[in-house]
Amino acid sequence: MKRTTSRVALVFPYFRTRAATEMLFPPLGAATLAAQLRELGVQTKVFDCTFSNFSRLRNALTSYRPDIVGIYSMVSLTQNSLRIADMVRTSLPQALLVAGGPLPTVFPRRYAQHFDAVFRGEADVSFPRFCSDYIQQQASPATIGGLPLDSYRGLFIPNHGLCVDNPTVHYSQSRLAAFPLPDRTDFDHAAYQREWLQKTGTRTTTIIVTLGCPYGCEFCSKPVFGSVVRRRDLDAVFAEIDQIQALGYDRLWIADDTFTLNLPYLEEFCRRMAGRRMHWSCLSRADGIREDTVRLMREAGCRRVYLGLESGSNATLRLMNKHITVDDGINAADLYRKGGIEAAAFFIVGYPGETVGSIEQTFKLALTLPLDEISFNVPVPLPGSDLFERLGEPDEGKDWQQENEVTFVYPSEIDERWLRGRIDETMQAFAQKSQPDLGAA
Repeated sequence: MKRTTSRVALVFPYFRTRAATEMLFPPLGAATLAAQLRELGVQTKVFDCTFSNFSRLRNALTSYRPDIVGIYSMVSLTQNSLRIADMVRTSLPQALLVAGGPLPTVFPRRYAQHFDAVFRGEADVSFPRFCSDYIQQQASPATIGGLPLDSYRGLFIPNHGLCVDNPTVHYSQSRLAAFPLPDRTDFDHAAYQREWLQKTGTRTTTIIVTLGCPYGCEFCSKPVFGSVVRRRDLDAVFAEIDQIQALGYDRLWIADDTFTLNLPYLEEFCRRMAGRRMHWSCLSRADGIREDTVRLMREAGCRRVYLGLESGSNATLRLMNKHITVDDGINAADLYRKGGIEAAAFFIVGYPGETVGSIEQTFKLALTLPLDEISFNVPVPLPGSDLFERLGEPDEGKDWQQENEVTFVYPSEIDERWLRGRIDETMQAFAQKSQPDLGAA
């Protein structure tokens, strides 16, 4: 019997935790897929769980009755994504279950135990085309083999008597330029803006301008975008910024790993951004930035950069394969401060192979630099990273999904209680240092 309506549901399985470190953003991956699907004429709805709960999600999905349910998953969302998959199996047994995201890319066979299909890597084109073909041909989980499965890049299916293991793809800059803009229609923008207004007095949202990172930090996992850097066409970027401003946002968080890597591209972005009266923040490498570029960033509305300094020990930085030095970090923090841009820094303490002495060097550096914000994390061997390969599987008995938790998920010589205490002491000292000196007024 021919379907009267055919629908795709895209589920972002993050339920807000209200942790102190929580930063709430609409899921851009779902917005990108929704745009591609709708361009193909596929009825699509994004189910962003951020401001919802499991019961409301179940009712909404059941009412929508999708033919295909795509669920995003990463390390911290594993339990949620698998729980939702089990719910879909029970409540919508005819729906095709598809997983995507960083963790399904790294462990497709594990996810195939819970899903009918897995899309690995950049699935911006292949997943929407798969959905369109599935619907047009009136396929079902049992007849999926009738589709041209070998033509969908990144598709992995070891189920239903099939053995599909297609290579992944990194789309070229010219292909990216042809993509439609992310479709943010289904997000609760009022709720996101309300949260940011309460937290920072701004209405902040994200944008992605470049994809990929050429560096090989041992602790980093980049299974989706990979090592090949691609830069989006700036005409498309600024068309998207126009849409973002029309939705009521007044600040951008540029979520790229390497936004400041290509100086000519960065400087052209700044020239086009100047005069828009919209502030923005970004991540920045600790090397390769010039004083004139910082000045241009400030004039274009940049108000804060986040530096992955990681350690106050050059020996530990070499362990991490970070390809920067402590002096690079010092110079970067000074450069941004002198240029009128706030600087925040991320640090990793307790790295496998480092000593208590090197950890203390990191705490000292954090308190010495002209920083406006600092954070400390213990290393997590993310699947897909070289650190994961070196240390092996994390201890499943440890909870490694809590935000900013100081807990080792592998055997470590560093005492957790001591490390928590030193982090607390350093954060308190930083807070005191950051307070205005009222006695000098």
